[in-house]
Amino acid sequence: MRPRSLKPKATFSFRKPNYYLTAAISIAGITTLLCLRYISQAEGARRSLQGSAVVRTQVPSSETQHCNFLTHTEYWGNVVRWGSEHKKKSAGECCQACKAHVPATAEDETCNVWVFCGDAASCGDFYQQCWLKHLPHADGVGEKAKGPDVPWTSGILRPPIENAAEVASQAGQRAFHVIISAAGPAVHWQSRICHFQYRRVKAACEAAGNCEMGGFTRLLHEGKADDLMEEIPTFVANPLPAEHQPDDGFVVLNRPYAFLQWVQKASIAERYVLMSEPDHVWIKPLRNIMLGERPIAFPFFYIEPWQDAFLPITRKHVGPISKRQAEEIAPIGNAPTLLSWRDLQKVCPEWLNTSLAIYNDKESRAAWGWVQEMYGFTLAAYKTGLGHIDLYRDLMSQPPWDTEADRFNIIHYTYGMDYALNGTFTPGLIGEWRFDKRSYGQKPPPRNLADPPAGMTNDLVRSLINIINNATKTIPGWDDYVSSGHASQSWDGQLPS
Repeated sequence: MRPRSLKPKATFSFRKPNYYLTAAISIAGITTLLCLRYISQAEGARRSLQGSAVVRTQVPSSETQHCNFLTHTEYWGNVVRWGSEHKKKSAGECCQACKAHVPATAEDETCNVWVFCGDAASCGDFYQQCWLKHLPHADGVGEKAKGPDVPWTSGILRPPIENAAEVASQAGQRAFHVIISAAGPAVHWQSRICHFQYRRVKAACEAAGNCEMGGFTRLLHEGKADDLMEEIPTFVANPLPAEHQPDDGFVVLNRPYAFLQWVQKASIAERYVLMSEPDHVWIKPLRNIMLGERPIAFPFFYIEPWQDAFLPITRKHVGPISKRQAEEIAPIGNAPTLLSWRDLQKVCPEWLNTSLAIYNDKESRAAWGWVQEMYGFTLAAYKTGLGHIDLYRDLMSQPPWDTEADRFNIIHYTYGMDYALNGTFTPGLIGEWRFDKRSYGQKPPPRNLADPPAGMTNDLVRSLINIINNATKTIPGWDDYVSSGHASQSWDGQLPS
């Protein structure tokens, strides 16, 4: 039986991670996720939270803002009070009814979403109906309907911002540090693309003024320096001791241990950290969109610790919590997540031990598979009392399923992208034109990747290929790098004009 928490006295020999097996596990998991996500959710049913998030941090609180009126919008949710039997004169009254709703028992659902129809002409029989609903992590779920023809006004109740006055006084002190974790050849070239593109977007951010994008670190958890030390600011962390090394090639288990070493030994200028990954490329600048000191993260639809099938497993790792308490656990992994340096220091020890406990429990590992370390992070955030974590769906896109480049800050190229030569999207089939990072698991992609077909309308896919081609054109010695897998020349940080 493997130990459940990390002990420093490792004596067993080191087992080399099996990268091929890891890739196979990832591909199988991703194929499953494709079916789950895009059959059950319409890709377009998402709205940007950036505008409202930034506004809420800059203007004083008011009743209107607290109720968060979303006109021409209808939200999903489990009904806690039927609108056909519950009428109000205004959206404000409906919001107040949601805030005042008291569940009959401690296990009954609270109201955190309200939906009101206030225009007699367009609402018809629904006029003045006020529906009170419950939706776990409503900011992470797309609207049921939105547009000028939707007569409903909706709102999401969120926790108030603590220490708002203190946060307001921190203008100019909200810069964040970006960190990616890396190990192995598959992410070696991805790290170079990621760092190059971050520097490009940060330069544009600085040119525009009031930029909050700070320094950049590659967290290399291979235990020794490599050939990118001069090109990318890097912290070298040790992999897990031999007695904790995964025996199935799940190298991601090394990540929380690497982060623990970083927060214990490193020093950064910024007060905040954006945890990212090598296959994240930036497409536009980002301000610190945290509401006060609350962490904010991209929501993953498949992280659901409160679901009935997973709740017994969740309780194994956090204790005897109720379903309602489990719904307070955010549907996130560690990346992308923006949080304070203080909170990252707080969560890392528990993230490591929870991830090891999940891996070492047969039932947990079987249930959560290749996303088990993501569960480890969000359970650890709950256990260490980080509190409410806000969700921002437009922080990151995932083409080919997302399409609109101007909505997002980051492209996450985890899925294969397949198209016919006429531009038709061919999901589930190998396309006549395709890009998949797994095609370059051992060596980097060549320069001058073929452009997507002219008839292909996905702006994100086209942007991604342009970004990769621009980076490989600028970083010196790329052709030799492709043939050898070794970076014999380093980029000097000079951006193309």
